[in-house]
Amino acid sequence: MKSPDLFLLFFCALFAPRLAAQAPDAFAGLTEHFHRLTDEGRLAGTVIVLEQDDRVWQDVYGFQNVEEGIPMSGRTLFRMASMTKPITSAAVMMLVEEGRLRLDDPVDKYLPAFAEMEILTVDGRQEKLRRAIRVEDLLMHTSGITSQMFQQTPAEKAYAEAFRQTHPKNLEEMVDALSALPLAHQPGEGWSYGYSTDVLARIVEIASDRSIDDFFRERIFRPLGMNDTDFQVGSDRLDRFACLYGKELKLVEGADEGSPYVDGRYFPRGVGGLVSTAGDYLRFCRMLLNGGELEGVRILQAKTVALMMQNHLPDGVFPHTPGMPEICHGFGYGFGVQTDDPAFGTPGDCAWPGACLTYFFIDPTHGGIGLLLTQSTDFGNLPMLGVFHEQAGHLFSENRSAAAADE
Repeated sequence: MKSPDLFLLFFCALFAPRLAAQAPDAFAGLTEHFHRLTDEGRLAGTVIVLEQDDRVWQDVYGFQNVEEGIPMSGRTLFRMASMTKPITSAAVMMLVEEGRLRLDDPVDKYLPAFAEMEILTVDGRQEKLRRAIRVEDLLMHTSGITSQMFQQTPAEKAYAEAFRQTHPKNLEEMVDALSALPLAHQPGEGWSYGYSTDVLARIVEIASDRSIDDFFRERIFRPLGMNDTDFQVGSDRLDRFACLYGKELKLVEGADEGSPYVDGRYFPRGVGGLVSTAGDYLRFCRMLLNGGELEGVRILQAKTVALMMQNHLPDGVFPHTPGMPEICHGFGYGFGVQTDDPAFGTPGDCAWPGACLTYFFIDPTHGGIGLLLTQSTDFGNLPMLGVFHEQAGHLFSENRSAAAADE
């Protein structure tokens, strides 16, 4: 199920002149693995991009719209889901640098309703806060704020019940609803993946006096040239928007006027919702790998990016949701961090997925960036993210070793 040569040529042109002249065998093996998964009907199609130093490897395969036979391309727009979170976290760190926020600020300094939160423990006990939730807790998901996604704990079940009855229409309403819900654990004493980054986005709005989408657009997207990244897909870009598929390629959401990414039902927020391309998100990753700067534009100071890429979880706290594959054993400010005992890849790698099966990782040790983009809600496919990271990481390592041997 191969894309027409025209689209492959377009994608190559998009990244010229940075493309490697010939992909090594390691990259061919990686892409063949994902081609096979696509041919087997596990995925509709993929866009894979690896970058190291002045080399870019790319592969475009399959379809962005199976029903209409529209192939994937380098300009395909993807629902990035939780890959929105690192961008929100970068916005927070920009305000920290400017002195408008502090990492140890209590959340109730900006959102007073969060001063009286209660905890609903895994055994159903209610507890009072022992200390305030801090901005740093939100960045690391140690705040205790959770979600209804997995519904394995009493707190998650409380979220599920609340959001069956409450349907926020904007970020402010969303955060107000969260302030009335219980925490899954005491701040700093556990890790719960959930809506912490929505609270961060609302704090960015309050501290900067502008909406989160305006902040992203004016302070991050325009300076970095991320011209295809937004919370909504306009009619002029619909032909590039990928459909979302479930198991056995059952259509979950189309790429037309009925999508909430098109008709305005999805509001700008921090935990997810951005739509982007491989080229755009690669620019964001380049900025981080380059210590906060890209092509003469500085978004963050190098010391700030280094801080973001360190594991800040306390001893005994791990970024893992029961029943889900491990991504990283540490967590920095906005994304997972591979520790000395990495889940895969190299210690120091930073990575995170999106729920629609998008994935990025940054390998500071070998100067590499990896992007795997597809659109699938079948969580049975999640282990393939580790396969991608491991194989791409080997390619980066082998290239550095070969370069060192040639010197």
